[in-house]
Amino acid sequence: MDTLRRNFRDLDYTIFGVLILLGVFACLAVDATTRGNPNPYIPSHPLRKQIEWEIIGIVVMIVGTLFDYRLLRRIHWWLYGLSIVLLMAVYGFPAVQGAHSWIKFHGFQFQPSELAKLALIIWLATFMANVDESEEPVYGLRKTWIIVPIFLVPFALIYIEPALGQALVMIAITLTMYTAFAKRSHFILIMAGVVAVVTAACLASTLYTKQVISFINNVVIKHHIIKQYQMNRILTWLDPNFSTNEYGYNIHMASTAIGSGQLFGEGFGNGLLTRGGWVPNQWTDYIFSAIGEEFGFVGSSVLILLFLMLCYRIIRIAGTTSDPFGMYIAIGVVGMFAFQVFENIGADMYLSPSTGITLPFISYGGTSLAVNYLAMGIILSIGLRRRKLRFN
Repeated sequence: MDTLRRNFRDLDYTIFGVLILLGVFACLAVDATTRGNPNPYIPSHPLRKQIEWEIIGIVVMIVGTLFDYRLLRRIHWWLYGLSIVLLMAVYGFPAVQGAHSWIKFHGFQFQPSELAKLALIIWLATFMANVDESEEPVYGLRKTWIIVPIFLVPFALIYIEPALGQALVMIAITLTMYTAFAKRSHFILIMAGVVAVVTAACLASTLYTKQVISFINNVVIKHHIIKQYQMNRILTWLDPNFSTNEYGYNIHMASTAIGSGQLFGEGFGNGLLTRGGWVPNQWTDYIFSAIGEEFGFVGSSVLILLFLMLCYRIIRIAGTTSDPFGMYIAIGVVGMFAFQVFENIGADMYLSPSTGITLPFISYGGTSLAVNYLAMGIILSIGLRRRKLRFN
């Protein structure tokens, strides 16, 4: 304990400050999107519940910080197995808005896919650290093929819920961590492949929009690869004119709200589209549109800057720890947060398809907030023990 107390000078207080500011943004945005909103899906007393979850999340983060994260390495299989059991258990509960994503019990509800993301990070970090620390590390696919089924099991269970957004986050986590784990030659191949795929997708969507839409209709939908409503979200991204009909209404209104905020915003409580409830599910999936409308470009930029600062501080911890296990956890958490932030904000401005991903630390919801704070507690625990690890 004395050593831990001395090492508190290594605690990243900047992360604490950033998270407090994100919490303020979250409470303001939740209040703006729910007060007076006639939507029947809005829970009772949302602002009070959000504040309670913020407090609980901070407590969870502090406990996670004091906890020695290295103990997670011993129970990585147990955490992974628990997440799989919970992902299967959701089918024993009624679907919510067409998706089996929640476990509900006596007023308590929990979303297992949030925990599954963190469990996957811990399992992958353990495996990759074990390879790094072995006498003769082998990074080729012939020895690391086990990563594929370990990833595919939770990915498939989440995908068929259906929860496409959460499934995509699992892909982002795995690719981010494997990119850091692979040899330099493999890293170059991975990055070249990602760039090629993204470039081809962008060019195809721009130059051959009708052909891409036809392919989606005749192949993807016909063979039940994705559902109709998911296709409609992709079509909204590919063709802005598609957003004017009922399927693209959400993203159309979200982008309109952001545009109406202009430079400094309409002021807290003065957003016409936000206060009028014109953006569906604005307190969860489209909460950034409320910040854009009421706080404008300046307020939105401050929020994005906070996310950039958070990711930078996590990367800094990853780069300064001598423990491979801690490094890989930090890399996985960065990949998880960075992808969710880009996808959520990008979807509101036609930069990416809308997939139902919430904005970390901002969107309304208890499970995601608690798991995100727990992840940050583990990150702070890694940073707190860097100096001790150096002298072991």
